[in-house]
Amino acid sequence: MQTVKQVLKPDWRKLFLFAIFIAVAVGGKIQAWAFSDVPPKPPLYDLLRPFPIWPMWMFLLMPLALLTLPLRLLGIDVMGGPAWLFIIANIAYFYLLSCLVVTSFEWVKVRWKSQGEMTK
Repeated sequence: MQTVKQVLKPDWRKLFLFAIFIAVAVGGKIQAWAFSDVPPKPPLYDLLRPFPIWPMWMFLLMPLALLTLPLRLLGIDVMGGPAWLFIIANIAYFYLLSCLVVTSFEWVKVRWKSQGEMTK
């Protein structure tokens, strides 16, 4: 239980990565307007159009889609259901992902450092 608390405890690196993930999600949502063409055009659409944000967002969402597949079989569609559910799932998923990425890098750094000390 202590390990889970340590992994989920916020620090500046986790929050920074989380902010990047949220920015990708917002940019991807703005770029997704291209598939609907329902007026009005979202703000910043023309500015973000040359960047591959939407494919990056879709790539980031693939694990979430796979994780929520069992819920879809129960009738809870996180990916295509109500917008509020999708937003909450994105926020929770991106925070967990940022925590896992930072913790993984810390673990690799510690292991790498200990391997270097063993060879001396």
